[in-house]
Amino acid sequence: MPTTKKPTLSKALIERARPVRQRVPNFQSGVLSEPLLLFGGQHTHVDPKTGLALYGPYTAKDQRAPHVRSIAVGIIGPPAMISDAELWLQACRGVITNDGSHPFLYPHFPGFNAEGPIQCDLVGGDAWREAIRESALKAAVAMPLFIDRVKAVVALYIEKIAVLAQREPKPHVILCCLPQSVIDACTHEKAAERKLRRFQTKSFGKISRSQLSLFSEDQDESPAHQNLRRGLKAEAMRYGVPTQLVWPRTLSLAGQGGNACTQDDATRAWNFTTALYHKAGGAPWRLADLDPDTCFVGISFYRELAGDSPQMRTSMAQAFTAAGDGYVLRGETFEWDEGSRSPRLSKKLAASLLTDVIDLYKNQNRGSLPGRIVVHKSSAFSEDELAGLEQACSLVPRKDFLAVGGRSLQFYRRGNYPALRGTYVKFSDTDLALYCSGYVPFLRTYPGARVPRPLEVLEHHGDSPWLDVLREILALTKMNWNSADFAGRQPITLGFARRVGQVLAEIPAGGKILPEYRFYM
Repeated sequence: MPTTKKPTLSKALIERARPVRQRVPNFQSGVLSEPLLLFGGQHTHVDPKTGLALYGPYTAKDQRAPHVRSIAVGIIGPPAMISDAELWLQACRGVITNDGSHPFLYPHFPGFNAEGPIQCDLVGGDAWREAIRESALKAAVAMPLFIDRVKAVVALYIEKIAVLAQREPKPHVILCCLPQSVIDACTHEKAAERKLRRFQTKSFGKISRSQLSLFSEDQDESPAHQNLRRGLKAEAMRYGVPTQLVWPRTLSLAGQGGNACTQDDATRAWNFTTALYHKAGGAPWRLADLDPDTCFVGISFYRELAGDSPQMRTSMAQAFTAAGDGYVLRGETFEWDEGSRSPRLSKKLAASLLTDVIDLYKNQNRGSLPGRIVVHKSSAFSEDELAGLEQACSLVPRKDFLAVGGRSLQFYRRGNYPALRGTYVKFSDTDLALYCSGYVPFLRTYPGARVPRPLEVLEHHGDSPWLDVLREILALTKMNWNSADFAGRQPITLGFARRVGQVLAEIPAGGKILPEYRFYM
């Protein structure tokens, strides 16, 4: 009787039939509440624009009105742009509407005047206007080398800033109106010019800033700035008046033609006047729930343009209090060991930099030490850095040192929108991810163009619970007074470190450095 073979299953089929082990995510997640801001009369709101429109700028408990009641605005530029700037300022004094299609993201502007919610006037006049001849600007932008064009344009504007700074009373803020010809010629260096400058640097080895114009017609000893904005900010600092650079598109009103604008008139008015108010010494809003005795510090590095060696770096600290006061301190220059991925401070330099911050805090707070120091750094701490920071904080009761960076790590949620702003993911007590940008329920949308990526707390050395340090990071994203946006992508301690460092790099040796953050915005 023939035997029948039992059917056999292939190895592959057997493997498929086995139950699949599902990987269980090993993390916790949640969403932080949106930080509240303080406005006039100690009222709170989550949105800067809405809070200002409802309650006006911040006032202390015993204040009936904001302490900045008028802003004298100086204007420098070609005659035509001075007229445009005056029309724009006049428009900002009144209500500016838009199409109303996004009332929460892009609300109408209520007007910047003493009678409205802002309770502050914009003041101008002939005494605070200085025109630059069109022929002088034309000659400056016609220079063949980029670095010479920048230097010539900076010199024209600085000459007029010096004049306005000597007026009595001097303006609170100076608008530097840049025509399109200057923007086209002085904001982007052409590839051929960049190649020539690099060739000069390599050919002549160690080279000073004043030698960068070796092949140009003008070889005086004045600084050779490599960026128009940074050069103007650096040179203007010695006159003690904050500046605001203005492009033609900023001054373009709807229906007047001219330059295309990416923002509607109302949104531009919000951002323009918020920055103006802060630069004039006002506080548009403050954070409602931060400890007033805490000093937040961002530590970063930059390379001085005058440095002879590409390995030389200078440390920098941006210090912010819960009241919103911002200060910039330049540390010492040191040799960077390129064997490490990022510059590292010695124990001595780390202690010196943070000691300077604490001394500045004491000077601003009647000799009192901060109750707590929080240090943010965009790279990992070395053992020497931690030891130096601990040494400087020996008399401070509490401290937290955080390395805040980012990885190409992404999380997704169901639906058409990205993760909610404030979403956190906890991998461990010292490894945390936080979405500082994302869908904002109050705005009914995600106010961004790209898929948001979370910040990551890579290290945390200190005394506070991890949930507290995340709440503080999220809150500090709302302290960018350079605009009225809902929030930034990074805490203020790190968000503008690069731009501030670039301005410091343009300040010549022995040049005046002001600590107030508003001079770098």
